[in-house]
Amino acid sequence: MMTFLAEAAVSLSLTVLPLVTHSPQPAPQATLNVLTVNPADLLSGIASIEYERVVAPWLGLSGGVAVWSFRGILLPGGEPSFVGLAPELGARFHLMSNAPGGFWLGPTVMVGALFAREGGELARNWSWGVALAAGYTFILDEHLVFQIGGSSGVIDHGEGIVWSPRLRLALGVTF
Repeated sequence: MMTFLAEAAVSLSLTVLPLVTHSPQPAPQATLNVLTVNPADLLSGIASIEYERVVAPWLGLSGGVAVWSFRGILLPGGEPSFVGLAPELGARFHLMSNAPGGFWLGPTVMVGALFAREGGELARNWSWGVALAAGYTFILDEHLVFQIGGSSGVIDHGEGIVWSPRLRLALGVTF
């Protein structure tokens, strides 16, 4: 009886072992979400946080909020600064690798609420803006993110359309 059990165990092992070693490994979970803050926005007098959701291998949709609070060094001379809150929506087209990593290019739109104006009254209590952004997202150690890039756009606080450059040196996480 012992010989039979030993032979059965060896037979079963020789049959099952190749199946186990050749079974497909589960794919690592894809990164679908990125959350970043952009300290470089402080140069424009802005504090911001942004979320990007991957909806296709080549496309990420972004949403964020920017708080305008002081005069930044990138603000053109002669332009007043504002205190306000601006939700932003955008799309990122990932042209060379799967989203959210690699080179991306995309539009952003913004509508904001204005609360105060430097040196005077507000022309209106809302603003709008559009921009085209480009950048590169580095995903380090699977969950750490560094983004470098910038955008060029226009913004209207009710006193005419002005140019609005932004530098992107963002830090964040994927999940």
